[in-house]
Amino acid sequence: MRILFIVVSLWLTTSTLHAKIVFYSRRDGNSEIYTMRSDGSHQIRLTFNEGMDIWPTWSPNGQQIAFHSYRHGETNPDIYVMDADGRNLRNLTRHPAYDGHPHWRPDGKRIAFMRGEDIGRLYTMDLDGNDLRLVTEADFIGSPKWSPDGKQIAFEATFENENGIEGGIYVANANGTKRWLVSQPVDRSFIRMGGWSPDGEKILYTVITKPLAAGVAHEYSMVIATLHRSKHEVIDFEPVALPPGALLVAQGTGWGADGKSILIGGAIGVFNIYRFRLDDRQLIQLTDNLAKDFAAREWDPRLPVSPQGLAPTRWGEIKSNSYHYRGIGGISIAPIP
Repeated sequence: MRILFIVVSLWLTTSTLHAKIVFYSRRDGNSEIYTMRSDGSHQIRLTFNEGMDIWPTWSPNGQQIAFHSYRHGETNPDIYVMDADGRNLRNLTRHPAYDGHPHWRPDGKRIAFMRGEDIGRLYTMDLDGNDLRLVTEADFIGSPKWSPDGKQIAFEATFENENGIEGGIYVANANGTKRWLVSQPVDRSFIRMGGWSPDGEKILYTVITKPLAAGVAHEYSMVIATLHRSKHEVIDFEPVALPPGALLVAQGTGWGADGKSILIGGAIGVFNIYRFRLDDRQLIQLTDNLAKDFAAREWDPRLPVSPQGLAPTRWGEIKSNSYHYRGIGGISIAPIP
């Protein structure tokens, strides 16, 4: 009876919870942080100030949001943390340099971020903004993302070495050792980090190709790299083909919480947020306005079930030990929910 009570209580609790997406939008004339449910409903504005608030990310337990904000200057943002309802705002960095692109460690105890000074530096810090630890430095560093097990960090970087300038997506241990290159851009292109898949086996990124002539738009395309992390190798590169007529126009992409979809900040020619489902190739519009909605990140309270400090195990993995990634084809566009 006690076991039955626990199971029923768990079902009642999780059945009333909703997966949520955090993003930033210019719909009210300035870049501010918003949340919504995963179907696009219940959109709520969380920040209100004259400076831009951008690049939000969930804490692992979904109780807090980190982001970087220009509220104290137009050129040098700081890292802020607030509760998921917008309360208890705190500035963690208070530094004259550019501090941006925060990302939580999976145990919720540290935050990785980039700092732009004379060169780019990747740091981690505790939740009070103290215990600053340098991971690596380069001519440019951006968009650090912890691996789901917390052992590695993927990031954008440009390094100058004896062979000239080298740049792309890199993975390194969380202490900066054993850095290796995942992908680098080809001629006239550059790469923007999307993030790790929830199982830690893949990295999503966007390739932006510069136009050959003035007045021509950049070309955007998404790629999923499947990794052999222990061997520091890429097993496969899989292009992500959107449905016919859909045009990717921004690089603010990220994985859905279950690893079976991609959240896109910009498709079909406008900067709205879309969910692209990898299994049936459907593109679902989540926001609908003429302003810029960007950098969506999803958190689902019903998925994580592991104790703190262990590699995440999810309900979907309990039901099925594998997820087959379909080849490109069979593409259709779903209606707006």
